[in-house]
Amino acid sequence: MNDPKVELLKLTNLGPKTVPHLVEIGILSRDDLVALGTEEAFRRIYFRYRDESRLSLNYLYALEGAIDDCDWRWISEERKNELRNFFRSIKT
Repeated sequence: MNDPKVELLKLTNLGPKTVPHLVEIGILSRDDLVALGTEEAFRRIYFRYRDESRLSLNYLYALEGAIDDCDWRWISEERKNELRNFFRSIKT
């Protein structure tokens, strides 16, 4: 069986700090991440790790970029606005 961390590290924007978070919440592949979606994946990570890790808006963008297979800087401004609003709502 393939190591899910190795597979997840191959995704755009995901690094050695993000991947263990994903595995911990049950995301073991890109398909898992796509099925859960950016917001729900971040919500689960946020509520699991908010006291242990600094989870930023860029972390949220990284998840979106991993799903879309693009550098997070290429996410449309419209989508970034949606993600910013989500980020603000989850932190309140």
